[in-house]
Amino acid sequence: MMMNNNRFKVISQMMVSLIIIGLTFSSCGYDDFVENEFDYTAVYFPKETIARTFIMDEGMRIGVGVVLGGVLSNTQDVDVAFSLSDDAEVNNAGYTVLPEDYYELVDAEGNPSNNVITIPAGSVQGFVYVQADSAKFLSDPLSLGNNYALSFGIESVENADSILSDFSSTLITFSYINQLYGYYIQKGQYVKSDAEGSETFSYPEGIDDVILLEMKSPTTMKTTSYSTAYSAEMNIVLNDDNSLSIMGADASSTIVDEGGSYYDPSTRTLFLNYSYSSNGNTYKATDELLFRNRVVDEVNQYNEDLIQY
Repeated sequence: MMMNNNRFKVISQMMVSLIIIGLTFSSCGYDDFVENEFDYTAVYFPKETIARTFIMDEGMRIGVGVVLGGVLSNTQDVDVAFSLSDDAEVNNAGYTVLPEDYYELVDAEGNPSNNVITIPAGSVQGFVYVQADSAKFLSDPLSLGNNYALSFGIESVENADSILSDFSSTLITFSYINQLYGYYIQKGQYVKSDAEGSETFSYPEGIDDVILLEMKSPTTMKTTSYSTAYSAEMNIVLNDDNSLSIMGADASSTIVDEGGSYYDPSTRTLFLNYSYSSNGNTYKATDELLFRNRVVDEVNQYNEDLIQY
């Protein structure tokens, strides 16, 4: 069963709160803040540590933002000079510094940032972008799982009064996903065969109908939730032509690729044909995995047609 109309909606769950830092005015309530401007302005990073995710085939670019506080509207460009902290600071936080040849820092147009973030007039936030070198970043096993990081620190500012010292730096960790990552609704059927014959089961009635495809490598996903009869890890490899290869995680696996599996990017649906053995029984499955949602950097991206699941 394929989706007739696949609409996706992004709901942001990340809210930058100027109140929590108070701009050192701890007695000011929310009403005071939204109805009045303060006597001075300050720039800052909204969070001390942020886990970020590059998305394959969606630019491989991540924005690092600086916020201007103390004004309701900004009438001039604010230039914020920043630097990258030394390796010791990143290492002491338990991470490895992202190698210099894995990325470049650019502005919104893709030009070198020259270590300056501009908060443009009319906005209270500006960005520098970490543009990954896809070939180098994705070929490194450490790139998966937020092992690499960069630490940004504000050095100076033009056209603002100050830098909030407690929010003058931020540590950004990096990982990646591909287009298959996320939660899926599982539909289809399997045929169970044993010494007494065969029986066909349709699901979701017979098994848990929501499964998670997790990243294992740039082109390989893994899941263990595809069957209640068999809990071993199944790997799904996305090939260049959108065909899919199915295999077990190790030599002891009984999973067999039955051929003909593929991914339809227009509907974000996987069509899987595979079999496996468990407890003396053989199971031959024909599945459809319909994309439901994925959460990327605290943003829930979901298929509106399947939000009821």
